[in-house]
Amino acid sequence: MSTVTAEPTPTPTPTPTPTQTALPDETGVVADLSDPELGIVFEEIPDLTGDQADVYNAIALYEQEHWRSMSTNEVSPVFVMFTSAEVQAESQRFVDANVTNGNTIGGVLHVAVGQVNVDGDSASATACRDYREATFTDADGPDTPEEAGFGEPSHIEMTAARMGEGKWWIRTTEKVGTC
Repeated sequence: MSTVTAEPTPTPTPTPTPTQTALPDETGVVADLSDPELGIVFEEIPDLTGDQADVYNAIALYEQEHWRSMSTNEVSPVFVMFTSAEVQAESQRFVDANVTNGNTIGGVLHVAVGQVNVDGDSASATACRDYREATFTDADGPDTPEEAGFGEPSHIEMTAARMGEGKWWIRTTEKVGTC
């Protein structure tokens, strides 16, 4: 009589997910989401409270996850929790272009979030992205930020909508020049 033995079932290996820097336990307090391991530094962190602080935190989290997407060539899965389909699609297009063209981005991004305005359940803010310590590589090899088209700091305007107490949804982002 032959004995049939089942092959062992492979144990799935968990895939790493982005570790979202914890926002403050209480709403209305500005968080410094600088992450040396990821390579993002927030500068000129304002002293805000209430809704303005919560909007600042949402914008800073967006900047953090945007940089994670740029530097890994994978759209951050955290985006679905707090950004519009339009913002998610914009990030996907950027990542797809980099993957198609063999581009990689790394180093350190410096960001200053400012001009935080809240009007009821709507808000706006800006971000100044400075790529002076970022690294760029394409099919031809390494490029300076200038050669890669990131030589001047980028001025980004964003809008947000209230999702709930202390939570904001990033609706739009648009590069509107330099800062």
